[in-house]
Amino acid sequence: MNKTIRKIIALAAAASVMTVMAACTPKETSEGNNAPQLISGGTAATVASKSADVKGTDAPAASSDVYGLNYKGVLVTPGMDAETAIKALGEGYVKSPDIQSCAFNGIETSYDYKDFVLFVDNRDGGKYKINTIDIKAATVDCGGVKIGSSIEDVKKAYGNPTSEEVYGLCYEKNKTQVQFISVDEKTISSILFKSV
Repeated sequence: MNKTIRKIIALAAAASVMTVMAACTPKETSEGNNAPQLISGGTAATVASKSADVKGTDAPAASSDVYGLNYKGVLVTPGMDAETAIKALGEGYVKSPDIQSCAFNGIETSYDYKDFVLFVDNRDGGKYKINTIDIKAATVDCGGVKIGSSIEDVKKAYGNPTSEEVYGLCYEKNKTQVQFISVDEKTISSILFKSV
């Protein structure tokens, strides 16, 4: 398979990941609510879903209950209440217009921050939930891996993937997922945290 075809497949896979998204029931914190936890650091990392403790901002993904983003001390996970997360993250985003989804009964929108994009929806008219976090800045550390890291760096940090495709690696845990997408089968070009 030549490089052009591989790049087309990788880009198509990345586009489909961002357009077809699944909802997930959010994990509750030990206080019984879905509020983001404030923790030190400003990196993306795995998070503990039922505890106020994070097992280390640079811990490998497999050491925690769910995958998510620890950004400037705010813990955000796929499936959590979008309003709570956006309030904790504060200003500094551009919100897209709400659109009726063609994939499910509900509304979709996105919040574009400097380093990442939150994709949210209200399937079946419920509360808005985060369904995907798309990391877009190479400065965001995702458990020892960044955009620009190698596939081998991902495997060293995260272990064996749940699945490995021509477009990259996927890890799943408790209805959450992290995808490391590569257009050249060597270097990470995109990182997505998702509900599954």
